[in-house]
Amino acid sequence: MSRADLSSKAPRPSRRRGGRIRLKIEEQQLREAPVSQMWLTTIESIVGTKSMHDGLLAAQDGAVRSLRVECGVISGPVQADAETSLPVRIELSTIDEAGWQRLVEAMACEAIWAAKLLEGEIPTGLGDLFRGCGTPLLPEPELIRTEIERGGRRDAWRIAALGWIASERFFRDPLAILAVRGLPCGDLVERISHHRALRTQGETVAHPPVVLDPAVAAGPPLADCLETWWRPHSHVHDLERAAHASHALLRRLGASTLEGKFPMSGLLATIYDEAAAEAARLLDAPLGEEDASD
Repeated sequence: MSRADLSSKAPRPSRRRGGRIRLKIEEQQLREAPVSQMWLTTIESIVGTKSMHDGLLAAQDGAVRSLRVECGVISGPVQADAETSLPVRIELSTIDEAGWQRLVEAMACEAIWAAKLLEGEIPTGLGDLFRGCGTPLLPEPELIRTEIERGGRRDAWRIAALGWIASERFFRDPLAILAVRGLPCGDLVERISHHRALRTQGETVAHPPVVLDPAVAAGPPLADCLETWWRPHSHVHDLERAAHASHALLRRLGASTLEGKFPMSGLLATIYDEAAAEAARLLDAPLGEEDASD
């Protein structure tokens, strides 16, 4: 379809120069992908429908000569006819540290968020999560600043053209929007994993920690324990011990897979009990002459 058919008055880029970026993905595909669709809607609310249409045609013709996607800024020169390219910038407010902390805490509640991000996928409901934390995935249009060097109001199509090319980048790499908002995907995943580790540390243990009385914890002087430092002192047995399931390992292994009616788990439990009793007897036995001489 030609420009005449679409009645567009947007200038055509010079075809005598190289180094152009042409929009290759169809408009419908860009408007259906979550992040690129959100981005295009935001840009259209800034420049208007007419400039958005002209910018689409210009992007398809190669008006955008290069694209830079950085933290808080999307920029690139946009050319019309044989004129010199004009630098265009789209500046987005970034999410502050408090906002990222809220997002990390929310994502750390479920492993699916980090798992999807590691796979390079946009998790379902990511936009809702960002909004729920008070930090939309894209800022409101009034918080986005656009600038065209030496350009005027009639050059809004340049902003749209740059926006269309950026939407193609978000279509191919939707997680790039995280870096634009202030935190690259890899850093976000690392923070989520670290937060999950802190939340679970000390909660999933075989036995809860025992709080010792300071006098018991200090014990006798080290010089008095040179011969018996490896033996528990008698008052340790008087401490209140936390209750725990007996034969926890056997319980986790479940029923024996061996055929027959012989209670294999019961035999192993008996062996464990006897081994534990023998170990306790050896530890509590008085020092012999040989031990004392050592």
